[in-house]
Amino acid sequence: MRIEKPSPVTFGYKHPLKTYWIKGKMPTVRKGFYGDILSKDNVTLEHLLPHSKGGKTKLDNLVLASDHNNFKRSNLPLIDFIDYDAVEEYLAQFTNIRLKDFNGNEYIKAIRKTIREIIGREINGKN
Repeated sequence: MRIEKPSPVTFGYKHPLKTYWIKGKMPTVRKGFYGDILSKDNVTLEHLLPHSKGGKTKLDNLVLASDHNNFKRSNLPLIDFIDYDAVEEYLAQFTNIRLKDFNGNEYIKAIRKTIREIIGREINGKN
């Protein structure tokens, strides 16, 4: 008898960020927002401001994370889960990535801005 791993809850969210990652177009991106190792079996889109609290499924509010960490955080406050070193490592992976409708440097700036707006604090970094 073969036991299959249940598929992670996806809530139907799709975005080029995850699509490009799954297709291997972002080979420098190996770790998720929380410092977790990403794989095709566990990668999810995480809303910085949860969808249930008004967050939109837009690039400036989305990061890649493992399904485990996405589920663990749920819709709890970002400030209770953020690890600034992991965020810096996550963002650095996107430096100079340019795809059809994705600019890694602009993504880094947008995520920094969103985090600043949500938690009221700058994160380190030059981008």
